[in-house]
Amino acid sequence: MLYELMKRRRSIRKYSPETVPHDKLLRILEAGTLAPSGADQRPYVYIVVDDPALKRRIREGCEAADRAYHERAPAWMKEWLAAKGIAPEKPFLTEAPYLVVVVGETDKPYWLASAWVSIAYIILAAEEEGLATLTYTPGEMGFLRELLHLAENHQPVAIIPVGYAGEELPAKEARMERKVFYNGFDGAEAQDAQTGK
Repeated sequence: MLYELMKRRRSIRKYSPETVPHDKLLRILEAGTLAPSGADQRPYVYIVVDDPALKRRIREGCEAADRAYHERAPAWMKEWLAAKGIAPEKPFLTEAPYLVVVVGETDKPYWLASAWVSIAYIILAAEEEGLATLTYTPGEMGFLRELLHLAENHQPVAIIPVGYAGEELPAKEARMERKVFYNGFDGAEAQDAQTGK
């Protein structure tokens, strides 16, 4: 069931070296193209990276960008990152068998929103296939332009490692409190479908 799949899906930062069948990868990318998009333009492309040397170069660029981001982050963000154990080092970029770089086509309408809806479809399809993912957005992505030979109208949106999980995380719980309102922010608050509260 879709709701159970959504609860089960977690952001994974450790990956098994186990090989992912190529047909599974293609199915999840096909799912991405089924997402609704502005004016039905599907304004994105997927760059699949499986070359170990290129993955290393992407990791190096990402880690440099994230070191700079961590240094300039506000105090509350530094505390949150430390509490979650999120450091500038990104071993998942070389551990995962595949990296899918989602790239928006900036000369098409609604490109950014459409790319993110496509990403949502990809990560749910991956979960259905028994694969782990992470929607990773490094602090700066301009370096990908040269590495991946991107066109002038291309803008990297996210890097999605795809592979089998090397860690196990508990399922999520929905959090409805103070999230849904009727007829304005100061309107009646929606009740949780499960608890009625």
